Amino acid sequence: MSERRGLSPTAAGIAFFVCVPLVMAGVIPWWMTRWQFQPPLLDIDAGRWLGAIMIAIGLPLLISAIAWLAHEGVKPYPPIKRLITNGPFAYTRNPMYLGVVLVMTGQGLLLGSRGVFIYGLSWFTAFYIFEITIDDPFIRKHIGQPYDDYMKNVPCWIQRRPRRAKTVK
Repeated sequence: MSERRGLSPTAAGIAFFVCVPLVMAGVIPWWMTRWQFQPPLLDIDAGRWLGAIMIAIGLPLLISAIAWLAHEGVKPYPPIKRLITNGPFAYTRNPMYLGVVLVMTGQGLLLGSRGVFIYGLSWFTAFYIFEITIDDPFIRKHIGQPYDDYMKNVPCWIQRRPRRAKTVK
């Protein structure tokens, strides 16, 4: 009888959810800038503050989404078995995408790096296209009406309070 070695599916999922954003929002921006400050973009010092705020919002959002997925035992590959609608997923359907984009574009603004800022915006564009053309239809196919209801009540990107169900009189 052969023993199976390697990471459990849950551990592999957690490793994926941690390593990919770490490379995208940490290693690559560091490689591009060595985290050296440049003159502010458009010569606007307020952009640095905006960048810091974006990082301060995006990083905890990203970490909480990863932690929530690990807590729920979600894996980064099909089949989709259930819909996660609590934790950060109650406020945005894409907390990991939103968090990583906020961190990347925030670094661009904070460091005055046009390249990192454009890199972050490019990933936002890619995530947006992926979400509309691939992810939403795929999840809708596997989850059905509960996902349609979730889409009606929770925005794709911008966080806000979830809508309360209307009571029928």
